[in-house]
Amino acid sequence: MNDEREIAALRGGADGATLIIVAGLHGNEAVGVEATRRVLERIQTERLSIKGQVLGLRGNVRALAAKRRYLARDLNRLWTPERVSAARAATSDPFTMPTLDGAELSELAELADAFDRVISAARGPVFVVDLHTTSAPGIPFSIVGSTPAHRAFARRFPMPGIAGIEELIEGVLTRYLGGKGCITVAIEGGQSDAPTTLANLEATVTIALAAAGIIELPALATAEATLVQARGELPTEIDVVSRHPVLPAHEFRMEPGFANIQRVVAGTLIASDRDGEIRAPEDGFVLLPLYQKQGSDGFFFGRHSA
Repeated sequence: MNDEREIAALRGGADGATLIIVAGLHGNEAVGVEATRRVLERIQTERLSIKGQVLGLRGNVRALAAKRRYLARDLNRLWTPERVSAARAATSDPFTMPTLDGAELSELAELADAFDRVISAARGPVFVVDLHTTSAPGIPFSIVGSTPAHRAFARRFPMPGIAGIEELIEGVLTRYLGGKGCITVAIEGGQSDAPTTLANLEATVTIALAAAGIIELPALATAEATLVQARGELPTEIDVVSRHPVLPAHEFRMEPGFANIQRVVAGTLIASDRDGEIRAPEDGFVLLPLYQKQGSDGFFFGRHSA
């Protein structure tokens, strides 16, 4: 595997589950790479025994080097079987490459090949944790898949779980890998530049290792306490009911001051665009407000899960 792609790879003496940790699928979200490196390096340095295997991968290597969310297209919107097949075909025939997804084309094909190799060689269940950070301030939360196995895995992380986002966005990595039989969760660890985000994502990796049955590190209790404290009074489950998509022509402007999970009352001014004000349709939660130049999701709106 490409040395730039691999953060670390550990294999235990006994068969067990496989845990894949993906970090930096967006190139301006590099904190997850460092968090993964620190935790897995600690296992290596202390010569701790694990069961199964764990693999840390950088997502968009080229965008990470440029410190940009993406170079041509958002890599976390390209994960469909059709696009992966097209990317593989194009990278085998360089003359067709400019007609597809530009700079992210090779990333898509390379990562898809890496996933297939790991999944085909797995001796047990395959778990995937996709680490992200946000442009808005706020607390860590998980993005939960639709099956009972996905929800059970997500509940191991003591943070708010947001259900329904995967179904509203085409081409997200966790949905693609879920279709390949993996048990997945995406984690938003906090604001990219916040000093607490690295600790949040280290806690996430620590808990993921235990949840997958790889290893229970001595820091597990501290990791769980870190995320419980960060959650505060927020509910553990929130259902997404809508997505506000944006294009540059919309002239979308988020109102300042929203956290990545923000409780609001009906009528709260959320944002504005060329057509006027955008207000909360009911009491609920504004999720993942857009405060960066690149992005197609203005915000999501959710309500407390019944």
